[in-house]
Amino acid sequence: MDEIKTDNPKIKVRTGSGYLKQLYSTARITAGTTHSQLKNLTTFLVNFVPVEKVDASELQVRVHFDDSEVQSLANSIKEHGVLQPILVVQDGDRYKVIAGERRLRASKLAGLDRIPARVLSTNDKATHEIALRENLDRVDLHPLEEGEGYLSLLETQAYTSHEGIAKGFGKPKSRITECIGFTRLPEETKVELMRRGIKNRSLLRQLLNTAPEQHMELIKEASDKEEVLQGINAAVADPAKSEKPIMKKEPKPFSYKFDKKGISVPGFKWKVGEGPEKLQTYLSSIQRLTTQIEDRLTQPGV
Repeated sequence: MDEIKTDNPKIKVRTGSGYLKQLYSTARITAGTTHSQLKNLTTFLVNFVPVEKVDASELQVRVHFDDSEVQSLANSIKEHGVLQPILVVQDGDRYKVIAGERRLRASKLAGLDRIPARVLSTNDKATHEIALRENLDRVDLHPLEEGEGYLSLLETQAYTSHEGIAKGFGKPKSRITECIGFTRLPEETKVELMRRGIKNRSLLRQLLNTAPEQHMELIKEASDKEEVLQGINAAVADPAKSEKPIMKKEPKPFSYKFDKKGISVPGFKWKVGEGPEKLQTYLSSIQRLTTQIEDRLTQPGV
């Protein structure tokens, strides 16, 4: 098995495959590297940098990190080490993390002194775009985080229009515009949405058209409904593990309002003139829920 030298003579990297040998080679990403070139590169400069010298970056799109997930990753790192280097840019004698902040946090929890990092050498504008691309490509981003990322691209003039961002990221312009629009929500509302992990775009659209004083009530209703759905899904998937009641409190009577002006139920409102699409989407959700409940009721032990 080969050994590859690193900047630290005490650290030896053993490689058993061509991929790892390439990964720990001495090729450098230079100024002017485009995103497509970055993705096509098979070799990177990987240093083992001191954990205490790596700082969070203002370019980080994600603002919420689940403590339990970070702790779980820390436990894995203690056993297996950091399997994928983080991506950093040098800032004087320190580094700023562009991608991999969760790995960095977990490494600190695991007590690591050094962490493998791909060192990116480029100018500020290119760094900004690469950093945001690394983060915006993630499928689990909250729509608010996604919107802040797109907005940042406009503020730094990396892109000058929604159309440009849509073309550059291969996403519909409507999605770019919508996510940026979500950033106009009041700060208190955004914090609560992030805290509860609610990513429902329909709810976010509703909040944009609702008075701020009603936001907390709508968010709570949506969160309660999501908990019930998760409980039902878990029970259907494995009834044996569902010994606790799905709802901790006594269920409240379901109330709704239906008149010539529109329809109002917990977590959903529709007014005459809004068109049938919104109603059809909500009806589909209710039908799925009804089917799941009926399936559950047919199982023994209910």
